[in-house]
Amino acid sequence: RVSGKTTSGPNALRIFWIILIRRIFGLTFTIKLLEKHERTIIQHYNMYLRAAPEELKPQIRALIDEETIHEREMIEHIKEETVVFMGNIILGVNDGLIELTGALVGFASAFTNNALIGFTGLIVGVSASLSMAASAYMQARQEEERSPRKAAGYTGVAYIIVVLLLVSAFFIFDDTIHALLVMLGIVCLIIALTSYYVSVIFERSFRAQFGEMFLFSVGVAAISFTIGTIFRLMTGVMV
Repeated sequence: RVSGKTTSGPNALRIFWIILIRRIFGLTFTIKLLEKHERTIIQHYNMYLRAAPEELKPQIRALIDEETIHEREMIEHIKEETVVFMGNIILGVNDGLIELTGALVGFASAFTNNALIGFTGLIVGVSASLSMAASAYMQARQEEERSPRKAAGYTGVAYIIVVLLLVSAFFIFDDTIHALLVMLGIVCLIIALTSYYVSVIFERSFRAQFGEMFLFSVGVAAISFTIGTIFRLMTGVMV
């Protein structure tokens, strides 16, 4: 306390948390995340503006403009590579989730050996990731502003990470039901993290993004499970 007044410094824990987010998710995500807090402050400014004396309104409007226009201009000048290739990352994650979730559930309904399910899913996933990377490369070649190699790299790496995470459950657990439940938990976690990141970066609804990705993944998995079960019942094949 100085002269009866309390002085305070920056919150060290909050600063550490912001730096951690910056290093993990990038500068654009961090600024957008902080900007969501700023919108609440701007709402308070607008409420005060309506009740403020006329002589103070120009200064308050200038403050609101400072909080909105200038920050928006700063964000537009940031060109992070991960944001530029965000479409490829989402493509790899989405396709990996939809295809591998469906494939693994289908294999689990037809096979009884978890290691076989895991290895089969791994082979299918690696092959699909290479195919997706090649498609991303060819697509980016038609665009002047994007590197085909980077587009292929981001798509393929995102896909293969999803593959490794999903098949891991079948190598860890011997019981197929437990492996499937863990895999579905991993699917939900990937969807939640991806949806939150996209909702912050592109200012979209988290619920809509999450619901859309979840619906596609679970829907394809349900169809694959039905096909696998029908195949097993019709052929009597158990591996």
